[in-house]
Order: sequence, then C-alpha cells, then structure tokens
Amino acid sequence: MSHKQLCVAVLICAVLFTGFALAQNNSKPLTNDDVVAMVKGGLPENTVINAINAQDSNFDVSATALIKLKQQGVSSKIMDAMLASANKKHGAAPTPAPAAAPVAAPAAAPAATAAGQPSVAVLKGTTPQPIPVSKTQIAQTKTKATSLNALSTDNALGQAMQSVAMSAAQEAAYRSGSYTGASAIGAAGGVMGGLMGHRKPTVTDVWALPGQKSDLVLDSNQPSFEVHFANIPGVVADEYEPALVKLAPSPNNFRLVGATQAKQDVLESSTMDWEIYSSFIEERIAAQATKVSSGDYKLQAAAALPAGEYGVVLRPLNKSKKFSGSSVAQNSGEGLLFNSVWAFGVK
Repeated sequence: MSHKQLCVAVLICAVLFTGFALAQNNSKPLTNDDVVAMVKGGLPENTVINAINAQDSNFDVSATALIKLKQQGVSSKIMDAMLASANKKHGAAPTPAPAAAPVAAPAAAPAATAAGQPSVAVLKGTTPQPIPVSKTQIAQTKTKATSLNALSTDNALGQAMQSVAMSAAQEAAYRSGSYTGASAIGAAGGVMGGLMGHRKPTVTDVWALPGQKSDLVLDSNQPSFEVHFANIPGVVADEYEPALVKLAPSPNNFRLVGATQAKQDVLESSTMDWEIYSSFIEERIAAQATKVSSGDYKLQAAAALPAGEYGVVLRPLNKSKKFSGSSVAQNSGEGLLFNSVWAFGVK
C-alpha cells in the first residue's frame, strides 16, 4: 500500500469513528433538563411531546421534580408524556435468560397490573382476584365537614358532584386510555365558583365515587387482600400503607370516600403544600395491614363486615404529610395513590 493510500485509509477510519461517536452522543436519553430547554427554546407543545415519544429517556418524575417542572413552565400534557415514558420504560420486559433445565412450577404469583400503577386483589382461598381501580371525583361545598353521612345529604354538594361527573366523562372522551383523565378537579372548582357566588377562605373538598353500589360484591364478609404499590413514579412506597374504609352512599347517586377542609385555591396551585390527610374525615374499618416488602402488603378485615359499601385505599403513615395540589389534580405521583379506591360491596 502506498503512502497516499495509507493516508486515505486512516482518514476514512477517523471519519467513521467520529460518526460513530456522534451517533452514540445523539442517542443519549432525554432528561428533565432537555425538556425544560425545549420548552424555554419556544418549541411547540406537540413537538416536545413527539420528541419524548420518539427517543429514549431518563426522566426524574418524583413529586419534587414534577413541581419544579411546573415552576419552569412545563405544561401538564408534557409532564403526562414524561410520566408515560417513565412508566413504559419501567414496564419494559427484561432480556430473557438462557434456557435452563426444567424445574418444578413456582407458586402462583400476585395478579399482574399495569407498570407504574397500584393494584389490589381479593383472595379467594389462595387465589388472588384483581379488583378494578376507581378514581375519585372531587367537588367542593360550603358545608363544614362533620361526617360523611351528613355530607351525603348536602344538596349543593350533590349538584357539584353531578357537574363534575359530566366534566370527567367529557375529559375521558378526549383523553381515552389516559389514567390522568379520570378526575376532574379543575371542573369541580369551576362548578363551585358559580354555586358559591363569591370566594371564601376555606371550603370542604369531598372525594366520591359515582354510583350508589359497586359492581363487585364479595362472597366473604371478612375478606383478605393483596396490595401492591411499589415503583410508582414520584412515590416513596414506605411512606404509605393500605387501609379499609366504609363508603357513604348519597341520594345523588354517589359514594362518599372522604372529605377535608382546604383553602379555596389549593387544588389549583402547583406549588402550595397541603396537609391533605391531617384533618381528613373518613370511616376507617379495623383491619390488619401486614407489610411483606416495600409497597407490598397483606390486608385483612379484623372482623366480619356488616352489609354495605367499602373500599381499599392507600394512606400516608404520617398524617401531616404534605401534598402538592397539582399532584392531586393531575392524578400523578402521590395524588395518584391518594385518589385511588378499590371498591366492593358486602351482602
């Protein structure tokens, strides 16, 4: 090979190596900083979302990170795309291991659930049967929260819940398949704005499920459950435990889950810290929660349950734990856990 040919060969190798290096650099996963840079650079919302969907990502979707993103001007739709990307990445199937010699079949595993979503199954003997998750709808009333039974007959609350239900249905139609679209906090605030006529420093926020009865009626009146809520983006599983609550059916075709006093605009604030559970009213039912591992519990009613409507919920161990209004409003992170109910009836 001549000297000239050798030089050309070296040059070609250098170009190929450089191209390979650039390709490796360009394949670097998207981060929160990349998203913020695109938003502040003036890229349209749809363009940012398409970039998130088209590339690998390594997003921080903790509650603190989501709040920071909101403060930096990142829209809810973009954060939804980031959460979906994180959930998809977490739920990706691992690379299959090489085939091994046949072994005895293992014991039945807990019922599978969507990646990044909490799940509950009722035990029928030793077989877990998944319970569908319901998302609470939240409305406001001027009536002070004293008990769920008292609130269930509040006419203004009934009107607000009906309006929220219609708004939630419309939102779900636009966002079919989106876990976030099941709750209508913003609609609740708008409805009560008209009902109240003028602002008050505090209101009562009420969590409820549509319908007076659950579709699921258990055969046993002292049920046992398997509860799983590990690896939820934005949630520290060790800060929560499952609980059993009694629901309060209302004449307006709702089942009240709980209620609390709050400032008028707390649900609309992305930065306001809210001790959502410190004064929360709910009818707890005695139950034994046994921790198996982080975010993995066994839950059993302590005694036979009277006929009625019930639900498994997830609650913070520290009643003074603070939530952001946006996480509750958008069903993301800790708000997703707090708004979830696995409802059932007992004959």
